Amino acid sequence: MSLQGTLILVVGPSGAGKDTLIDYARGRLQTDPCVHFVRRVISRPVAVGEDHEPVDVEEFQRRVLEGDFALHWQAHGLSYGIPSAIDEWLSRGEVVVANGSRTILPDARLKYPQLLVVNVAAPMDVLAKRLVERGRENLESVRERLIRSEQQSVEGDDVLRIDNSGPPEIAGERFLAVLIQQAGRTK
Repeated sequence: MSLQGTLILVVGPSGAGKDTLIDYARGRLQTDPCVHFVRRVISRPVAVGEDHEPVDVEEFQRRVLEGDFALHWQAHGLSYGIPSAIDEWLSRGEVVVANGSRTILPDARLKYPQLLVVNVAAPMDVLAKRLVERGRENLESVRERLIRSEQQSVEGDDVLRIDNSGPPEIAGERFLAVLIQQAGRTK
């Protein structure tokens, strides 16, 4: 299967606002049939601010063994997967937007020749405030996430950095412009 479309993998540290930007763009591109927003599968119950398909660990592993994921990874004691349905959309030359992980970039780069990595960033104090306000973790877990985020950089010719430290509309409009540009290439 030839993958002519563009996979836009949105990455960045916890609290950078990846889901916020994806939701912003999804709301404005609802009628564009050439742009698909992926719903991840995660071994965690549904949480506020994150639209995913919750599964238990056993179900996740079964899906891995059956080849149901285009990409999958482990992070923060959880399993994450991007459904293999994206390959069908990409084979039709369409744009696929997925919230990913910096740890899967080597695999994604090998598998998807038309990859664009959108690295969402924000200063450490903004990340810390957002993680605490999110309320999913205790302060020690938040501290560990922040330390890990400092240790992972995202580099490459396929990387676009978007600062999301201000009002979400500013970064949201920049992200939206990128998606519109990519979708214009497929038409």
